Amino acid sequence: MVDDRTIAAALAQYLASAGLPADCGVSLRWVTVRLFGIPIAFPNWDARRRVLFRHDVHHLLTGYRTTWTGEAEIAAFELRTGCRDYVAAWFFNCGGWLFGLAIAPRRLFLAFVQARDCRNLYAMPRERIDGMTVEGGRRELGLTQPARCTTARDVGAFVLWSTAIVAVYVVAPLLLTALVVWLATNR
Repeated sequence: MVDDRTIAAALAQYLASAGLPADCGVSLRWVTVRLFGIPIAFPNWDARRRVLFRHDVHHLLTGYRTTWTGEAEIAAFELRTGCRDYVAAWFFNCGGWLFGLAIAPRRLFLAFVQARDCRNLYAMPRERIDGMTVEGGRRELGLTQPARCTTARDVGAFVLWSTAIVAVYVVAPLLLTALVVWLATNR
């Protein structure tokens, strides 16, 4: 079925049904997420605010939900299609990828495969995005193509991305912590 609603109208409905702020959270000074039931708050800095609208539209167009698994899937989509100069997108998507490896590695991989040859909205002006229809946005991003079969290049690229993200988000902090402890205890 063709969705001829504008992205602006569809996003408003999507955000309301998901219980998310109508402005994608741009006006919030602090963001609170729950991880295993524990609330974690962090500042909603400008670099993150810059990403929110396009990130939420990606959820709308891809159909990936705003659950932890859905965030991992959207991380795979956005990383594979490139986050350009959106530093917060790179940062949070790498974290989402890492979480996806732990809780839904198969779904993370499938989202990565499906993002091959797709585009995203990070290069597109907001006004153009708002005026598109949902169907037009899906076509623009390459999301209306048939499901893609996994290739050896997909597997290799996924392993490289996973290795790099684990190295930066897990191994490097552990090594740094070990170095600090070693320096503090070996004076």
